[in-house]
Amino acid sequence: MPRTKLDLRIEAVRLRQEERKSLKEIADVLGVSTGSVSLWVREYPLTEFELTERQKHNPRRTGQKKPRGEESKFYLAVKGKELTRQQKMKIAEAAILFRLVLHGFIVYGSLFDGDKTDWLVESGDGKAVRIQVKWARTSKQYGLPFISLSCTEGHNQARRYEEGEFDFIVGYDFLTDTAYVYSFDEVRSNKRIVTIADEYAERWDKLRM
Repeated sequence: MPRTKLDLRIEAVRLRQEERKSLKEIADVLGVSTGSVSLWVREYPLTEFELTERQKHNPRRTGQKKPRGEESKFYLAVKGKELTRQQKMKIAEAAILFRLVLHGFIVYGSLFDGDKTDWLVESGDGKAVRIQVKWARTSKQYGLPFISLSCTEGHNQARRYEEGEFDFIVGYDFLTDTAYVYSFDEVRSNKRIVTIADEYAERWDKLRM
């Protein structure tokens, strides 16, 4: 007998709680999308330690850096040039704005200076979500880009984003021209950074869930 959606959800939670499987691993086992799994297990995130250990023991990274993919035409256009922090911020925001409009979202800019929201997005059903855009920086240790979960406040004092300051954080990897979409719940347990993972690439469908 085919399993119902409730059956799949219960099994997804069990696989996360008991076997500590990733979103992609659960999706592969159940034959469903990672988007569905993300919703079902969002209250049971992997810890930052578990995520770090997975990166350490990833066989694709043993003895070598993980391939980043083909260099984008945008990256090649400025290859060898040093971009300023301001330029990186504007490039990342523009890249995400392009994608949001392309996917049919209605997009508004931040209403106030210093607001932690880069883009306020309306999906068409009256739902509005706050998007924080980040430049995906490269880790010298692992060669994989990561997204900082910190912001500055006051006299350049760094702190972690708090709940309610964004609904989704999007990291833009300039080298491959790829955006990685994470909900606040998906990074809730991470203290300072989140390392990009393929299952989060271009996941704009999450904004409509």
